[in-house]
Amino acid sequence: MTKEVLRDAATAVVVNDSEDQLHVLLLRRHQQLKVGGGHWVFPGGTVDPEDRQTGDGEQAARIAAVRETEEEASLSLLSEDMLFYSHWTTPPFTKRRFATWFFVVDTATRDVVVDGEEMDDYLWLSPAEAIARHRSGELAMMPPTVATLSELSLCRNYADVRRFSTGREVPHYRPRITDHQGRVCMLYPGDAGYSEADPAIDGARNRSYMVAEGRWHYLSDWVDSEQV
Repeated sequence: MTKEVLRDAATAVVVNDSEDQLHVLLLRRHQQLKVGGGHWVFPGGTVDPEDRQTGDGEQAARIAAVRETEEEASLSLLSEDMLFYSHWTTPPFTKRRFATWFFVVDTATRDVVVDGEEMDDYLWLSPAEAIARHRSGELAMMPPTVATLSELSLCRNYADVRRFSTGREVPHYRPRITDHQGRVCMLYPGDAGYSEADPAIDGARNRSYMVAEGRWHYLSDWVDSEQV
């Protein structure tokens, strides 16, 4: 049996609070792309060999996040400004699996130019508005995007983001996929049902439900995307 390979990847959650309110950059993946076509995402992509010249792991991911943001959105960032926010591993049984570092970084500019190939549009939205437009079905997103935006909706500015992030251990999400009341459910570490892959177990919540194709409901003990 061939051993399944996890590919390292990096994501830059680019935020701006120049209008006294936190806004997040979202890019739309071209509809023709095989993976996530038409979905709204944060800038990012796989870690390339050249990204590893000064280090591996998190260091290489930081370099990749800077490079991908420049390529996809024409925004220049510094790797040392990036805040390690979370880490996501693609669920088993998917065709392509990634181990992805998520970094949050503040920028003073909103001047974005998408590459027109992989990304074909962009939006600057408050996390709450992005979630509302996702709930309505207007903006298709993937679970990590919805979870991250839901958490960021608790923050008024980048200083709040830093306090929220540094006040906890960096979470590592390794989803366990199951079914709950006829809906696809992803359980994350910290959920009472995670170890048994049983969403019916009472207790702490940290999970996502598929509401419809391209639409997800993130629920944890600290935020509920249906209430954002």
